[in-house]
Amino acid sequence: MVNERAVAVQGKLHGATDAVLFLPPAGSVTSPYFPVGAHLPQTLPALHCELPGRGRLAHHAAPSSVSAAADRWANDLTALLPHGSRLHLFGHSLGALLAYELAVRLEARPQYTIGSLSVSGAQDPGSTPRTAVVAAFEALRRSHSERERDTEGTWLAQDLRMRREHRVTQRPIQAPLALFCGDSDPFARPADMAQWASFTTGPLLGTFTFPGGHDYYLSGQAAVATTITDLVERPRGPLHTPDRTHT
Repeated sequence: MVNERAVAVQGKLHGATDAVLFLPPAGSVTSPYFPVGAHLPQTLPALHCELPGRGRLAHHAAPSSVSAAADRWANDLTALLPHGSRLHLFGHSLGALLAYELAVRLEARPQYTIGSLSVSGAQDPGSTPRTAVVAAFEALRRSHSERERDTEGTWLAQDLRMRREHRVTQRPIQAPLALFCGDSDPFARPADMAQWASFTTGPLLGTFTFPGGHDYYLSGQAAVATTITDLVERPRGPLHTPDRTHT
């Protein structure tokens, strides 16, 4: 279908004030966050942004850049979501950069409010992409299901090229920021992610550390969902929460 959206809906949008947007890591076919979304409250729908050119969107043209992917999702979300929606973005690894670029675009559309930007397992957008490349290859190596679907690493290579070629024109957003990471992730420790704070004028909501390595969210879906839900349900004032480790 020409009008088929690159956003999959999990839950019910009707009557929902808030929604969580999940942005994919490198090499993903469909969203790996459906198990996380299944742990969210029924009143909190999850929207999964998927990359055209693969999976159910194989008949669509693949985006040529990070910016092109973010533009596509922003347009699809505008057609899908009612005015007044409050959105919470979550992106892991390459998805963190995608979430930031999508937040830039959504903040320019006054019909939406960005309630929070949660970035996971990634250094800031201005950092060298070398670490992100290594992390993405390691994530693919560990993910049996993704490896079966992308046996030649074609999608991964496309995504890593987009990350390598992307240049951020730093224009801070206003969204509150939360940092997520695995306690044994060698690619994105809390100190490695601290520079994200310079990419928003909003408050830091906290650093949330979970057991595991780069792909901690695959085994800690319930804990990740609980933390996202807590961020959604916070009062809307400029709060700061101390660092929190989940066991």
